[in-house]
Amino acid sequence: MISPRELLDRLATLGVTPTGVADDSRQVHPGDLFLAYPGDLADGRRYIADALARGAVAVLWQPGGDFVWTHAVPNLPVEALRPLAGPLAHTVHGYPSEALSLIAITGTNGKTTISQCLARVYPKPCAIIGTLGVGFPGELVETGFTTPEATTLMRCLADFRERGAAAVALEASSIGIAEGRMNGARVDVAVFTNFTRDHLDYHGTMEAYADAKEQLFHWPRLRTAVVNLDDELGRKLSRDATALRVLGYAIGEQRRDYPAVVRAEELVDTPFGQRFNLVLPNGRAVVDTMLVGRYNISNLLAIAAVLYDAGLAAHDVARRLSELTPPPGRLERVGGEGEPLVVVDYAHTPDALDNALIALRAVANSRNGRLVVVFGCGGDRDKGKRPEMGNVAERCADRVLVTSDNPRSEDPAAIVADIVAGMRQPEIEIDRATAIRRAVLEADVRDVVLLAGKGHEPYQDMGSIRLPFSDVEQAGAALAQRRAQQEVSA
Repeated sequence: MISPRELLDRLATLGVTPTGVADDSRQVHPGDLFLAYPGDLADGRRYIADALARGAVAVLWQPGGDFVWTHAVPNLPVEALRPLAGPLAHTVHGYPSEALSLIAITGTNGKTTISQCLARVYPKPCAIIGTLGVGFPGELVETGFTTPEATTLMRCLADFRERGAAAVALEASSIGIAEGRMNGARVDVAVFTNFTRDHLDYHGTMEAYADAKEQLFHWPRLRTAVVNLDDELGRKLSRDATALRVLGYAIGEQRRDYPAVVRAEELVDTPFGQRFNLVLPNGRAVVDTMLVGRYNISNLLAIAAVLYDAGLAAHDVARRLSELTPPPGRLERVGGEGEPLVVVDYAHTPDALDNALIALRAVANSRNGRLVVVFGCGGDRDKGKRPEMGNVAERCADRVLVTSDNPRSEDPAAIVADIVAGMRQPEIEIDRATAIRRAVLEADVRDVVLLAGKGHEPYQDMGSIRLPFSDVEQAGAALAQRRAQQEVSA
């Protein structure tokens, strides 16, 4: 395969030195090199004219099919162009990842919490690329991807470098890894959170899903691997990772078979969250956190390992962890005193829903209330997890309202039917706004109501239309209606 440098040298002989790279004509900047190749949903070669109109100065195009080059601009035909997108963009932008500590976080659950929180407590300026958007903490711009396409990713890294970032916390999705979106970037630290069922609509099997995750831990020149030793795949990665340094983390006492150098011991619930003793190779310290749930302790340990790797002392790591609050849509609390506690969470897999409900069960018990959950499953995604999530909800909650999530092209009623197939006494309200309103209005003041599945999302995908919809706003409106009704009856 021809190298990016060779391709750029050939373009230079044609009188072209691009200042950026794009493979989506809508994202072309003046001076860009446009990459035109057949994609999953569209053929980029059909949009060459649009790219040129937006300022592209040259085109690399993939031959094949009935495509014929007809444009009067510098160009080169290139076989297998898509895998070169990342390395080309990285080269054109001056190898931005070489100037940054790129911390790539992968795993089924926890990527967003870890990336968002890590960027806030990292000792140097740290940007974020992930589900909630790209940018520095507090000023994220949504991209629509967990891991952006390669050309966008490299442009972001170059922008962060110019804006003074020293590090980037990157959510590395299995799909992003499998599609080569990170190709060309130097990953400094790879973090593994956990591995449970998800994305089988894309990967097909759990084995293929795991293989995608594992690629990150064999990345060229990987310096440090941070892995969860409470997870079976994490233990495998601790043995097989090709990083220069492997830091394992776990909850509980030290184990002989898989010794963890980062641990949480003596966990206790507090009125405001949890407390535990943080054990690091360079010392011990107490962490008081507002984050609830055992899985969030695991997330904090991953962050602690990265901070330790960055050279922080144990007491400094503990102080920074204690300052953290949940990111948007991750066990985000809505409401105030004298009201049911409404919690919005992104949990959209069986394991994530189980973890969220277990965490909130302790909160409900402390309030002497019931635990209510409102959830659905996304359309055009892994159908096998739907009855599993129904089972989890019925097992862990006192009341379950099954509703719509993002049905996309599927019939919402058909999705709900898949979910309730594994339930004994399903309660169905397909309209999500109505389901949320019912759950909140009918809850006792002591109850905890979990709105699961959509988290931070400000939309609902219905067919081909994306409608404005926020679980947080819906919960706030329902609580306001509840207060108004109480005032009338008082």
